[in-house]
Amino acid sequence: MKQGEEDKVYLLKKILYGLKQAPRAWYSQINDHLLNIDFAESLSESTLHVKNKGNNILIVSSIDNTRLVEDFKQEIMQVFEMIDLGLMTYFLGI
Repeated sequence: MKQGEEDKVYLLKKILYGLKQAPRAWYSQINDHLLNIDFAESLSESTLHVKNKGNNILIVSSIDNTRLVEDFKQEIMQVFEMIDLGLMTYFLGI
């Protein structure tokens, strides 16, 4: 801080992780990027983006991914016999 500027307030142009504005800022940034690379936002679900190029490509970007995954796991475990192995430790990448 410069001498004589101790009483000035600075605007932070970066969203900090953990602030209540962070999820919205993340969604806005990823949404803008996907639209710039020719993805279309679903009319019925704002977190679903679709790109048609030969085969369909779907990208789901959710503000609360943890809750989305947990809800899905619980629903699928009610129908199929399976166990939760915890966090992923290896990804095959096929």
